[in-house]
Amino acid sequence: MKLSELNPGDTAKIAEIGQLSLPQTVKRKLLSMGITPHTAFTMLRRAPMGSGVELELRGSRLCMRRDLADIIEVVVAHD
Repeated sequence: MKLSELNPGDTAKIAEIGQLSLPQTVKRKLLSMGITPHTAFTMLRRAPMGSGVELELRGSRLCMRRDLADIIEVVVAHD
C-alpha cells in the first residue's frame, strides 16, 4: 500500500522507498526527513485539496507532498 492511500489515524511502518530509478536527490531528501525503512508513523491528516499529508514520525510532525507520499510503500499496523 502507498503512504498516500492511508486514512487519518492509520498507523503504519515504512516498507520501501521508491523504485530503483528514483533520483539520489529525492532519496537523500526523504532520508533527511527521517523516512527510512521500518520506521513507524501515524497519518494525522490530509491537506484540504489532497495535495499533501501530515505525519507524526519519530516524535515530530512532518508534512510532505502527495507525489513523495505516492512513492513510499507502507505496511499498515493492525491492533
